[in-house]
Amino acid sequence: MSHHDKLIEAFEAYKAENEKFQGKGVKASAARARKALQDIANSCKERRKEITAEKESLEAKPKGEGMSQDAARHAHIRK
Repeated sequence: MSHHDKLIEAFEAYKAENEKFQGKGVKASAARARKALQDIANSCKERRKEITAEKESLEAKPKGEGMSQDAARHAHIRK
């Protein structure tokens, strides 16, 4: 399961537990809501790391990568 999916799942759990706590006054739901919020915080940190790594890998690619050989040759000839 990706960190993005974990974020969505944790948020849904938070919404449900918070509704039980706020709406019905179930004290045990408060602890579960807080746990879901902690899971969200942890998944956010991990997802931020993934996004940064993906961004850096995109920036590190040479300009010609991803082009066909013919397209790269024509781009070089045009310069």
